[in-house]
Amino acid sequence: MQKRLQHKQSFFFEQEEYQNIHLHPVCGIDEAGRGPLAGPLSIALVQFSKEALNLIFERKILVDLNDSKKLSEKKRDSLFHEISLNAEKIVHQFISNNFIDKHGMSYSIFYGIQKLYKKSGLRNSLFLIDGNYKFTKYEGVENSFRYHSFIKGDSRIASIAAASIIAKVKRDRFMNSISKKYPEYEFEKHKGYGTSTHLQKIQEFGYSKIHRKSFIIKKF
Repeated sequence: MQKRLQHKQSFFFEQEEYQNIHLHPVCGIDEAGRGPLAGPLSIALVQFSKEALNLIFERKILVDLNDSKKLSEKKRDSLFHEISLNAEKIVHQFISNNFIDKHGMSYSIFYGIQKLYKKSGLRNSLFLIDGNYKFTKYEGVENSFRYHSFIKGDSRIASIAAASIIAKVKRDRFMNSISKKYPEYEFEKHKGYGTSTHLQKIQEFGYSKIHRKSFIIKKF
């Protein structure tokens, strides 16, 4: 079951859900790494307690919380630590480049969200997802988990913004680490995205085991 909402005030949707509908805690979900030519898709779930959300709304904690793409690397790292201290639950999942090549990005995102749902153990929560998703085309989704999708949710929903930071920082750290195994591609600099330098490296060395072959074919 899903509902697309587009007009909620920034960082207040969770508060309204708690106070007006009395639902179980809501959770934010976001991903990082949709577009790169190499590396995994990174998906994260973050749940804050009612008390933590009130502190966020009152700007007493996580004052700089925002969409990860609008933050510097230094600020993301700082918020990653602060989120880890204040979140009630954080769940993370990587989806490999091979899975993406085999199943495509849309299904990979859906599969990742399903993995988060199962790993979280949050059967009665409402899942807030960044984007404009409708998963009813996948068998069994209607009766599996309740979710709302939000256009630009990572700029408007606190738990989604937090999830975007967790997903981004974990993926960047993975790419920094894997660059030691494949130093010729300089993944630590571009994180697998299709920069001119990265494209030149692919032309020079071919693709590695962590490249998304289906993405590279479209580039050359």
